[in-house]
Amino acid sequence: MKPRKKEGAIVSDPYFDLSRRDDSAILKLGYNPKILIVDDEPTNIRVLTEALSQDYDLIVATSAVEAMGILEQDDKPHLILLDIMMPGTDGLEMCRNLKARRDLQHVPVIFITALSDSSSEEKGFEAGAVDYIRKPIHLPAVRARVRTHISLSGMLDHITALNQTLKEQLEQLDNSDQPNSNLFERVFMATSEGIILLDANDEIIAVNAAFSRITGYSEKDVLHDSYAHLSRDIDTQLSLDSIRTYLTAHDHWSGELHSRRKTGELYPELRTISTIRSNNNEITHYVIVFNDISSVKETERRLEELRWRDPVTGLSNRALFLSQLGTVLKFCNRGNVSTAVLVVDINNFRYINETYGFKCGDEIIREFAGRLRHAVLSDDSIARLSGDEFGIVLAPKQWAIDDAYRVVLALYDRIQNSLTQPFQQEGSPDLRLEITVGAALYPTESSDSPSSALQHAETAHRSAKAANRPIAIFEDSMSKKIRHQLQIESELNQALEQDQLVLYAQPQLSPDRVMCGLEILIRWNHPERGLLGPGEFIPHSESSRQIVKIERWVLHKTLEKMRELHRTNPTLRCAVNISAKHFAEDDFVGTVKSAVTNSGFPAELLTLELTESVSANDLNTVVEKMEAIQSLGCVFSLDDFGTGYSSLSRLQRLPISEVKIDRSFVLSAPDEPMNANIVEMVVRIGETMGVRVVAEGVETQAHADFLASRHPQVYLQGYFFGIPQPIDVFLNAPGGDVLPE
Repeated sequence: MKPRKKEGAIVSDPYFDLSRRDDSAILKLGYNPKILIVDDEPTNIRVLTEALSQDYDLIVATSAVEAMGILEQDDKPHLILLDIMMPGTDGLEMCRNLKARRDLQHVPVIFITALSDSSSEEKGFEAGAVDYIRKPIHLPAVRARVRTHISLSGMLDHITALNQTLKEQLEQLDNSDQPNSNLFERVFMATSEGIILLDANDEIIAVNAAFSRITGYSEKDVLHDSYAHLSRDIDTQLSLDSIRTYLTAHDHWSGELHSRRKTGELYPELRTISTIRSNNNEITHYVIVFNDISSVKETERRLEELRWRDPVTGLSNRALFLSQLGTVLKFCNRGNVSTAVLVVDINNFRYINETYGFKCGDEIIREFAGRLRHAVLSDDSIARLSGDEFGIVLAPKQWAIDDAYRVVLALYDRIQNSLTQPFQQEGSPDLRLEITVGAALYPTESSDSPSSALQHAETAHRSAKAANRPIAIFEDSMSKKIRHQLQIESELNQALEQDQLVLYAQPQLSPDRVMCGLEILIRWNHPERGLLGPGEFIPHSESSRQIVKIERWVLHKTLEKMRELHRTNPTLRCAVNISAKHFAEDDFVGTVKSAVTNSGFPAELLTLELTESVSANDLNTVVEKMEAIQSLGCVFSLDDFGTGYSSLSRLQRLPISEVKIDRSFVLSAPDEPMNANIVEMVVRIGETMGVRVVAEGVETQAHADFLASRHPQVYLQGYFFGIPQPIDVFLNAPGGDVLPE
């Protein structure tokens, strides 16, 4: 690369090369700047290559030894991104080795680190780094910092060359026995860069006009003042002592600082410092050349935003999303990891724009984007692809493809939950949004290019729209297990629409063996497979939001049937199972209140059965919901007691009126002392808490005799006293306490 003249100084242009061939001048457009990434963490390498591969030529080394081998080649990088914590030679030592070599000391080094304390930063700057990138790595920050340092390289070349010119002239003056009273006029040329001349004691002996223009300090303000006093407000962990130490060893330092003007304003600055030595090698002066790079920083920031960001939401745009997706897919192909790509849009969004205007539409998009951000995990990527269409790519994890499917469903649930609150915009009524989601799972045997992956998710999205379904998965990316899951979900939707679900009930008996209640159960009268028990479809529904729809159907249908049964048996209770997912719904309390109030069935005869898993959520919120429903008169039962992992200290805070001993303990209690002891323990816990205890799984005479002799105070439920039957059987049975045959 040949140097070229600029403003009286020799500078190098990193983007152009003017060379002669056959006596003709050829201007070669610069290649992509080259960056050397030195890191032993695959995740960091993935993130950095994702951020930089489109604009820069990247070289990756996983150790300092490998990196130094690369640097021995003639073609040096424009920038080095260096991890501090590496096995063997760490980043600090490698940086010191670089700065000790004249052929490499000019290459800027940016450290990558999770350390944030000031002493660690100071060590890094002492070693010669120009900047830090902190973990976890934030993509826009990486691109902005790298672009800034690459862009500043030309400016740094210029002020370094100017500094060198001044240094040479000062050394000539110092060693020529000429008086230097007119030093400033004889050495400081007209230049736009700020210049400060210090003596060996760091006292300011000269500044130029550009110094005053940039900093706001006049020559009178600073002349004969200490440089340390002028620099006391520099906003950096880099101490003057560390710079002086570096200068003593190398005679030159350059880097980026933040300085303060006389007004107190903070601004970014590119600065070089050189030492002037006498013939006997003693330091006589320091030359400081600096420039305000505020405009460069602002320009880079704006370019970064325009190129990669959606202006309305601040999210990644389609171009950046495809780049991120490409990196994730490559990572999936290299390791045993999986991911998913989702396309999400707002149903009937055009209606909002047409009815309330584009300004309202933009506000809705902005608010929707914010809710999406809260729904996705911190390491997932999200982008606005176009209009009301958003893209999400999950951070790759060591999932099986079926696990990735469940993660997609969990994310869909979180997005749905984020939309329960209406969108409030000035000048328009509260708006409730619904979404459609298409997803594709990776890796697959089919094409794994970013554009194909996004296209597959968009295909699934269109399929969901056409079928009027809230979510669809691209078929080629689905395993046999997932296809079966989706088939069950589709058929369950039809079951709800076509009234294929049937209520069953099983009697519950008081300690004196009189029927006092019914546990409501469910069966599916499948048109092809016949009558299916809950084990055939409830687990599938619990992995999606269908369990919420099913349980709400059960609640309304139960209250309708029990209202009829209440006429002939006014004391008969009923118990309805509620899943943790349903209970966690924001509108759960309102749904139960509405159903009970409108049913005409006494609330005090309704028991809602929960499992211990409900207490794993925010306990205060759980208790608040239970108390709100309790205020209606309803009570709660804790089902399958003893099979969960919740502590008794958490469970005792729940306002329950009943615990149910899990059937697995009751079934073996007559023959196994361990389970008999567990049954006794649960009964005693119930007595201590002052709640009713129900024993499930009473299926034989032996079970009934065991409970009668050992625990005559418990309530009973099981096949020995009555099998589950359609609830209409109980409606048609004689009144009173008679059990159906």
